Amino acid sequence: MPRILGQRIMLREYKAEDIGPIREWVNDAPTTRYLSTRYWAPQTMIDTQEFLNRQLQSSHNGYNFVIADIQDEHYIGQLDMYRVDWRLRCGEIGMVIGDSSERGRGIGQESLCLLQQFAFVTLGLERLELEVHMENTAALGCYRKAGFFLEGVKRHAFYSDGKYCDVGFLSILRDEYFEQVQR
Repeated sequence: MPRILGQRIMLREYKAEDIGPIREWVNDAPTTRYLSTRYWAPQTMIDTQEFLNRQLQSSHNGYNFVIADIQDEHYIGQLDMYRVDWRLRCGEIGMVIGDSSERGRGIGQESLCLLQQFAFVTLGLERLELEVHMENTAALGCYRKAGFFLEGVKRHAFYSDGKYCDVGFLSILRDEYFEQVQR
């Protein structure tokens, strides 16, 4: 797994020591509120360990990164390209900033830009895509600042806080990434 260095953060491989910081957020309702159902509480220690074990295994169909501080490599969150379709040259991504003190500081946007460079330049992908809970305005803003475009909305596709909510589908294409970089 390559390490990708940014200005403030790096994307690095998962380590066994990441279990502690992951456990700190995985059952935190405000953090997991908008995440996929695989993170719905309660998450036992065994659940977290099984997740981490999967992330520690390499795969040619996915790239799993920890978002870490560039100075001391401590875990801030994770950005996973959990599925790559090599035939379509498309990657699906998911991100969480687990350390709440790091949210709102541009860490997510910097992480996405690093992943885009890896996906489009190194891997030669054509498209990156993701889903976002439409009420998660912070994440939606982050994705848009990183160049993602809203393609559509799937109505009542997620259940949160006792009600059904809409899910947005966003993407960025290779050409859009290169236009963004040239600005």
